[in-house]
Amino acid sequence: MDPTFRFGVATADHQCEAYAQHDDIRDVWERVRGLTPRGQATDFWNRYREDVDLAKGLGCKAFRLSLSWARLEPEPGSWDEDAFSHYRELLQYLREAGMITVVTLHHNTWPLHVQAAGEGEGMLDPGFPARMTSYASQVAHRLGDLIDYYVTLNEPNQLVYGFIKGFWMRAYPMPPGLPPFATGEQQMDAVLRLIPNLFRAHAQAREAIRSVRPDAMVGSNPLVLGLPRWIQRLVDRNATHLKSPQQARRQAARLTQSSVLDSGRVDISIAQLTMTQDRSQHVLFSEPYFAAHLAALHPASSPLPASFAEWKARVGVTNETEPARVAAGFFPDAAIEYYPTLKEAVDALHAGAIDLVFDEDALLHEYASGTLVMTLVPGNEQLFAVAMALGSRALLNGVDRALRDFKKSRPNLPRGRNRKTIAYVGKTTGQPEDDADTRRVPDLDKSLRAIRKRGVLRVGIHPGVEGLCVPDGAGGYQGLEPDIARHIAAHILQTDKPQVRFIPLTGKHRLSATRSLLSLVDGFRKSIGMFGTLIGTNWWNLGMAGKLPHFLCPPECVGTLDYVGLDYYWGAPSFLQFHRLADAAESHYANAPVWPSVLNQILREAQDQFPQKPIIVIENGCVNSADGFSRARYLTAHIAQVQQALQRGVPIQAYMCWSITSNREWGLPFDENSDFGLYHIDLDRDPDLRRVPTEASAKYAQIIRDFGSP
Repeated sequence: MDPTFRFGVATADHQCEAYAQHDDIRDVWERVRGLTPRGQATDFWNRYREDVDLAKGLGCKAFRLSLSWARLEPEPGSWDEDAFSHYRELLQYLREAGMITVVTLHHNTWPLHVQAAGEGEGMLDPGFPARMTSYASQVAHRLGDLIDYYVTLNEPNQLVYGFIKGFWMRAYPMPPGLPPFATGEQQMDAVLRLIPNLFRAHAQAREAIRSVRPDAMVGSNPLVLGLPRWIQRLVDRNATHLKSPQQARRQAARLTQSSVLDSGRVDISIAQLTMTQDRSQHVLFSEPYFAAHLAALHPASSPLPASFAEWKARVGVTNETEPARVAAGFFPDAAIEYYPTLKEAVDALHAGAIDLVFDEDALLHEYASGTLVMTLVPGNEQLFAVAMALGSRALLNGVDRALRDFKKSRPNLPRGRNRKTIAYVGKTTGQPEDDADTRRVPDLDKSLRAIRKRGVLRVGIHPGVEGLCVPDGAGGYQGLEPDIARHIAAHILQTDKPQVRFIPLTGKHRLSATRSLLSLVDGFRKSIGMFGTLIGTNWWNLGMAGKLPHFLCPPECVGTLDYVGLDYYWGAPSFLQFHRLADAAESHYANAPVWPSVLNQILREAQDQFPQKPIIVIENGCVNSADGFSRARYLTAHIAQVQQALQRGVPIQAYMCWSITSNREWGLPFDENSDFGLYHIDLDRDPDLRRVPTEASAKYAQIIRDFGSP
């Protein structure tokens, strides 16, 4: 076993450093997409010594961090001396703690002036490699004596998802995104410009670093998915056997368009449906049209306690609703009672059978009178949106455009959001919003054609909530949601007197009515989409190994790495589980498939692919629980595979766990699906941001002790 092997931990600038009143690309992305902003994050900027000490206490000998490019170069060519001084102090503290440093230059975020370059082309601009090289050179000159390993581009093979999205995705998973009406071919064209630019940026940055520090170790860390070996080889053919860019563009349809149009009892459902990660696996959601808040309905004589943590209350919820799903998290010691309807839950409250009803304020408001009062519960907004079948790209664009127009016409929407949601932060000139005909939507698929041919928009509704949707006494419906439905119909059917057929729905049917039996094969369709193009391959390492065509990886970039880095989290041993890898791609980590034993295979193949190169597992870790694995069990199983690979002579120099503490996970709500921390921080509720040990931190420390790390 290599005596130089080290255990370590990791974190990243945007995910742990507090917002400093100037934006990087992710700050803008989170704001315009309505995602969770980083805010104070973990306050690592001020508290890094505390986290380094925690890592040292575990027995770690390596620490991976990233530099904020936006802090270091706030304006083109202008370098912030204070920011460089801060990072020097941090790196020096790591040195004094006896740790090697692994430093990432570009960790999924970049300065706004880099994105603005080339008229908003950003990483697609031919000048991007030179900008990246200038930045890398400054870092090498100013901090290079304290950096052991450089990661130029974090997970470069994931950056393509800022330019291409699957037919089942409502939006691009990461910035900058493309305009809403970009076709599959246009998306793939952007990817074909991005990939060689990333290779050039890495190769040129490496050359600049090594010209300053000739012994520098420079590489990257592609995200590797665990697949059966024969399938991985088949998937890789999509990249290695491409004959031309045109062939790659033709492949894009497998990912970006559904070959068969799905359609259920309704075309759209506008029925107080909260947008959730779970639901977005089954339908496409529009932009939000209303923001509700979680609330408790309770007797005025029994005010809520300051903390719910140990309150042994009896909490009533309505079946198959988002509040029912999250109630246990808000009231961990409570007894949760489930009722078929909200009215039955309220009746139980009046009868004294429960202590409160937990639901959305918009639904509870009408019951808050007399002896009952409503109290808002701290937490994120519950965003209502229009649901439709997966793959209905043209319909989604039509609904989004109609919603934007509706918001303009109703500036004083009651209690709801009145803002325009932008799905991209790249170029802003010549976008569809500039068109004179606001009803014109490109025909990306057949979803609009089918509705127009029928001449009627079928809309699922959920009557009974005053202000949102109630019967009008004349056989129809009134309220915000019917008004929005008629406005959408006018846009889609291109008439001022549209025909709308309202179909009342309850419970889970509000969602399922948009789908047909085709929903049973969603997993298969997603798998073909993901792995049917070069996007599903580890094209970064294939390029570095000289196995990609030159229009993807320029010849001068082949082999430009001093070590082999990789990130591994999720794997699927069977094709039947591949669709769950799509969950991971969309940040539904709690649903992702766990396959520890394939890590040994991945490490040995990296050795075969790059002989004589040292290997570093730069990221590996788990949320609180995934696929039946707790974080502690996950780490135990994966590190055992690392140990087996070491025993077989694989030159692994380090294993680093993601992450040392809870982080702000790229705009996700902070919950069990987004917490990878060995030390838990209650980011939303603890103003002191205390680092709390977990079972996983104790297990990791034990593994390091037993492993015999130097």
